[in-house]
Amino acid sequence: MKDLPRVFANPINKELNNNRSFNYGKLEDEKKTKNSNLVLEKINKIFKSDGNVYSIDCIITFENREEKYTIIGKTANNLVTKSQRLIPIRDIYDIELA
Repeated sequence: MKDLPRVFANPINKELNNNRSFNYGKLEDEKKTKNSNLVLEKINKIFKSDGNVYSIDCIITFENREEKYTIIGKTANNLVTKSQRLIPIRDIYDIELA
């Protein structure tokens, strides 16, 4: 092993900042994914709870926005709000209690 030549290594005389250009976070342009089964489970769970009999304050997430509604009922395809608006369940990406 003593007969091997030495490898030339250039000395590093400066501070390295090569990891500043990388970001491993979520991209802002990513589209939200929609899980219809999970949304239906959450809606059914909200309506089966004992504490919310007449009106349920919820935050509903759509593709481009979040809005707060007071839900008073549910049909097969829609949620009914206190202001008598029908919200199609197929347009909902997520629902949470407010």
